[in-house]
Amino acid sequence: MHKLSRRHVIATLSASSVMLCPALLNAQVTHDWGGDVPENVPLGQDQLLMLGAGPASVEVTALTPGQVAVLGRPTTDPEYSDTDMIQYVAVMRRTDAQVAFGATNDRPGTVQDPRYYVANLVCPHRGKALGITGNPDAPFACTDQGRRHGSIFDATGFGIAGASDTEYMSIPSYAMEITESGGAVSKAVSNLA
Repeated sequence: MHKLSRRHVIATLSASSVMLCPALLNAQVTHDWGGDVPENVPLGQDQLLMLGAGPASVEVTALTPGQVAVLGRPTTDPEYSDTDMIQYVAVMRRTDAQVAFGATNDRPGTVQDPRYYVANLVCPHRGKALGITGNPDAPFACTDQGRRHGSIFDATGFGIAGASDTEYMSIPSYAMEITESGGAVSKAVSNLA
């Protein structure tokens, strides 16, 4: 029978830590917006469209995989007090990898077309605006990067780091409409409320 020395145990633990390292790195995702950024508006979107109050319909056909359009609209919902009473909604055209990830990880009933992810850009932690990071594995992050904030979300809206770890981004009421006319296909987010 072999005896384990203290040195052997420490060496074994170090080797185990190396094996766990990729999992730990994935859990410790960070994003630095750099400099002083406003916390009341989203950042990094490809397009921003400000809408009036009430239901709306916005065509999103032109979005290419990886692009994100943000729709802003006034609201009286106090959940949006930290975003100056503007509800910002992200419409992200998912990449093929994000569609595949969503196929096994999307919450039931939240995604109407797997090629598009639609979510409110308000952090569940303290109501600050969420921005678009450009990282396909962690496309959304809170603009408040303070020591006890820094929430980051994956392509299904699930919190993977920061204060909103294991929480989901909220989903607005909407309908995804796909129409075909003369061979052309059109996609729109409608009944946005």
